Amino acid sequence: MGFLPSKNFIAPVFAVLVVILVGWFVFYIAPSYQQPATGQKPEAGSRQLGFLAAYEDANRDSDNDGLKDWEEILWKTEPLKSDTDGDNSSDSEEIKLGRDPLVKGPNDKLKTTEEAKAGPAKSSTLTDRISQRFAAEYLSTLGGAGGNLNDFQKKSVAESLLESIAGATLGAGDKFSRSEIQIVESPSQDFIKAYLNKIGGMLENNFAGLKESELTILDRALSTENFKELEILTNYVKAYQKTIDALKKEKVPAPYAVLHIELMNILNNTQIADAYMQATDKDPAKGLSGLSMYLKQVDRTANFYKSIKNLIKSGGIIFSPAESGYHFMKYNP
Repeated sequence: MGFLPSKNFIAPVFAVLVVILVGWFVFYIAPSYQQPATGQKPEAGSRQLGFLAAYEDANRDSDNDGLKDWEEILWKTEPLKSDTDGDNSSDSEEIKLGRDPLVKGPNDKLKTTEEAKAGPAKSSTLTDRISQRFAAEYLSTLGGAGGNLNDFQKKSVAESLLESIAGATLGAGDKFSRSEIQIVESPSQDFIKAYLNKIGGMLENNFAGLKESELTILDRALSTENFKELEILTNYVKAYQKTIDALKKEKVPAPYAVLHIELMNILNNTQIADAYMQATDKDPAKGLSGLSMYLKQVDRTANFYKSIKNLIKSGGIIFSPAESGYHFMKYNP
């Protein structure tokens, strides 16, 4: 699996991808001011502002209405118009008074905290579900703060968003256990070497055509906004599944049983992560949770290769570069 990224590559790319994906997420849940309703013409001087632009300058208030640009995105108000609903009260003033900045007064009272928390009945995507929870958290915190959030409260709300996304990965636990493989007790050295040659060859052959890491593919798709790039991940998903199916059928030397199961679980979890990342365009939160899952498996893969290499050395088994088992000796995660 030589396409897996090195740790030197992961750190900077991960930082960029998280910012972009979180930006996509917030941009996704607040599109109302970006595109005028059917038949409506954009007002003079209006321009599109995305989350990433506001993110670059957290203190910017383009229309001087008392709401930061990033807060305008959450409220779905116009960042370049101080009175979005045109009722002669600024957006921030209406929010402080418990009024809806998107509805003309006088009958424009905001929903109560309980109403906000209730939200729509059900949502089809992970992004929708998390965005509703995040919006309710933001509204609730704002209501208790008299219309103004301090830095601590803003940090708490932001963390609730990230926790919600991270929580989406909790359901992806390890699937395989010792009971699902055939273990050979007291195997000979020849048997162990044959096993390692077979598994090494399997990994080399099944992933032979996959030269890029999934992070590279995701990075390119996000950078160019060409999400057809993510269709490439289907080949990776197939390779993981093909390898898992083959590993299930192998007779495993007892000393390698734990590592065999570990490899199966790494491949299965990475396969799930890739499928999640493929949904980035339509469900950004799912894509971000897939990224988180993927990076955990990269760390596990590095530990797997380190452990199996040490076990091979301690067992006195030697492979020449021409043998398939040499795969485990040359791999440097």
